[in-house]
Amino acid sequence: MKTKNLITILIGMASFFSCSDKSGAEFEVSLEGQLVKTDVNKGKWPKWMFGDNLYALDHDYSLWRGKLTKTEWQKAEKVLVHGHGENEFGDMIISQDDNGAFYILDHPFKDNMGSLLMTSLTIIKHTDNIAAIKDPKNWEKYDLSKMSFWLCGDKFVVLSDSTILTVGTPENDQHHILSVLNFKNQTVTPLDYWPNDSTPQALDDEKLMVYTNGSGIKGNGKDKILYWDDSGKLAFIFTIDGPKTNILSHIYSDLLPIPGIAKTPSLERIHCCADNNRIYLLYKNLTCKGEKMEQYDRKDPFPWGNIVEVYDWDGVKQRIIHLDQLGQEIMLSKDGKTLYLYSEDLQDGADPYIYSYDVGSLK
Repeated sequence: MKTKNLITILIGMASFFSCSDKSGAEFEVSLEGQLVKTDVNKGKWPKWMFGDNLYALDHDYSLWRGKLTKTEWQKAEKVLVHGHGENEFGDMIISQDDNGAFYILDHPFKDNMGSLLMTSLTIIKHTDNIAAIKDPKNWEKYDLSKMSFWLCGDKFVVLSDSTILTVGTPENDQHHILSVLNFKNQTVTPLDYWPNDSTPQALDDEKLMVYTNGSGIKGNGKDKILYWDDSGKLAFIFTIDGPKTNILSHIYSDLLPIPGIAKTPSLERIHCCADNNRIYLLYKNLTCKGEKMEQYDRKDPFPWGNIVEVYDWDGVKQRIIHLDQLGQEIMLSKDGKTLYLYSEDLQDGADPYIYSYDVGSLK
């Protein structure tokens, strides 16, 4: 009887470890991508994705919008015009709120060089009608020219009907990376986060640009926000309490290389996208040929990658995905079921390619 019980226990343990091994194997998966047709949008480069609309810039830096599906990027239409004239915009940075309203931060340009200082914020209520978006009668515009705020990143999060969270700092206070702007009251609240790496005061400008230029932020639709920077490996989840930054979890916590101290740029970088349920992080440490970067090469300076790490909003890693193609940035569909990997025009100005991956079946 004891022998029979022992056999039963051993069989049960074998089954348990078998299931555990299977679960462990499924923690890492490999996915094959589908090349997305983009022929109708030659000369346009993806910049932002909201819902299932992909927003892109053309050679003149005007803004275009076209629906993106697993198989094609549908013909885009010009949404806003870049220029000096009336009802035209300087360098644009866009976002959307939870109701689909369209927000455009605008800062001027001169002789093809953008300024860090903002001039206005324009809000356009949610609509799929391109003509309605282009009609200035539907624009709600706020003058920000007197706020003296340096807008350093190319992403921001709408917090309320009067506030946004963005990457940047008051012009006279360069010891902050993140700030809340109240565009109705014309006030700026810098958040207290500043990298604790004992950088000499003389390098504040350089540190500010390293930690803001190329960085991104994304909210989960509640109170948690993700910050990441593509100058190295830094990503963390935080909440805001007045001017206080409460860091809940570091996904990556490497200090970024400051030019005045670390002469060699990082050979490892990241790019993130997220929805209200999951965070997707593209890890990049390869050349455009898929070889591991062993040293910095000015001819091929921007790392590529094909490994995506998936996290929940508590910062717990859920899965590792191996993609069959190399890319530099990732985007996520509105339903969270399709991950898009795309290249940029960093090598020779060629049109980017986009691959789609089915992540909807991954739990």
